[in-house]
Amino acid sequence: MTKVFGILAVVIMALTLTGCNTQEYTDISNEELKTMLENEDYQFVDVRTSEEFYNEKIPGFTYNIDYYYLVDDYSLLDRLDKTVPVVIMCNSGNRSADAADIFVDQGFETVYNLENGIVEWDGETE
Repeated sequence: MTKVFGILAVVIMALTLTGCNTQEYTDISNEELKTMLENEDYQFVDVRTSEEFYNEKIPGFTYNIDYYYLVDDYSLLDRLDKTVPVVIMCNSGNRSADAADIFVDQGFETVYNLENGIVEWDGETE
């Protein structure tokens, strides 16, 4: 009987942990971003530092919300519309993936993450 409870506990724990890792945003490629940039129905947010943002950016990314400030102050998202799809990018895709989770947790309806960030971007920069 103890073995049954032990096995059951392991199965329940595994299912619980698997459920915690569900991704609620969509990763996008460079090609998908190029198409989205042609459409004004998105909010484009760069979550790199302001220094990174002003050094080089992808045209169309008008919002710069530094990820390192965002993790401590979700009110930085108040200027964005939660009903308009948001596309997030960073340098390599790591900060933007974490930021995408924050956006989802804060009630943004549709969130996209540029998979490999600006380092793999093959389009125009300014």
